[in-house]
Amino acid sequence: MKVLDIAKTKVFSLHPDETLGKALSMMSENKIHQIPIVDSDSIYRGMIFAKQFVNINALPESKVRSFICNTPIVEMEDQLEKCAQLMVVSANRALPILDNGRLVGLISETDILKTSEFGHARVDEVMSGAIVIEETTTLGSALSKMRRYNISRLPIINPKGVLVGIINALDIADVLSTPRERSTKSKGIGSLAAIKDIEVKSIMKHSISVERGTKVNDIIGHFDNNEEIVVVGDKRPIGIITPKDILELILPRVKKPTIHIAHIVDEATRSEIEMQMLKFLEKIQGKLGDIQLAIVYVDKHKTRKYSMRARLFTDKRVIDAKGVAFDPLSACKAMVSKLDRRLKSEHGQRVKDKKHAKSARNSMR
Repeated sequence: MKVLDIAKTKVFSLHPDETLGKALSMMSENKIHQIPIVDSDSIYRGMIFAKQFVNINALPESKVRSFICNTPIVEMEDQLEKCAQLMVVSANRALPILDNGRLVGLISETDILKTSEFGHARVDEVMSGAIVIEETTTLGSALSKMRRYNISRLPIINPKGVLVGIINALDIADVLSTPRERSTKSKGIGSLAAIKDIEVKSIMKHSISVERGTKVNDIIGHFDNNEEIVVVGDKRPIGIITPKDILELILPRVKKPTIHIAHIVDEATRSEIEMQMLKFLEKIQGKLGDIQLAIVYVDKHKTRKYSMRARLFTDKRVIDAKGVAFDPLSACKAMVSKLDRRLKSEHGQRVKDKKHAKSARNSMR
């Protein structure tokens, strides 16, 4: 199937000389996380994202040209599999479809999910760990946590640890786009200085939650109106799922592990990370099931640190780990070390379980 068969051809876009205030209002009113930027001839120039504005206190009159990000592009004749790979590697929620450089459509993660079948896959296999905040947390603290972990959403809990809502980058864009009196002389959209002390419970939205063991096929429809789904146990958040987490299941598997590395431009660094991952995968292959796919996400933070997260897909489940350091190669080594320790711990637990089972069988004879 070609991307244009399922893509949206009616797309909100802005000119590079439009203001940031207008962009945030457009995101808020239309519930979109990204806006393509085109010139007067509809030539695509790049994209701006709601997540960008978690990290800055920008002026409403600033031109969007200052915030344009380069993205992969999709041609009208491209197949969905290629599009899915580009989305995972780039970590973009949606990609522009171009015809001779002109924007003709936009295809999103959810568009692709709706055309796919996930068999018996369960939410436990694809969810990431949930980083949560309490409902009395201030927006300023929530923003700090988003920056620290380079995430776009936070489930919100009450004092008993029960899930009560969620907040994401689009909710924050909504707050920033709302005019309000500034508490300081500093300029800014909505002024972060004026809103940083707001408690998140006053702006949180209802969260969609599912229990562990739920089939992935049963949750796809929820993404029509939600950017994320929280996995709960006893009403407490234990994981979170985004369309991209599920999209990873679509990537092709081959006989040897396939490694996708996102967010690294330097080819020498990319090759070194891939070599370290291949050596590790060769070492552990077969010890936790056949590894079919490894996805590595690399992010650079304002603290000048790098964080690296790996998700290993086996024929049975998904295993992930994260490493942090001041350069990508050291972060990779830290991440691989955590994966190795986790593997050894799980292997040790399996050995104990087998011994207990054998002992139980012997006692019953």
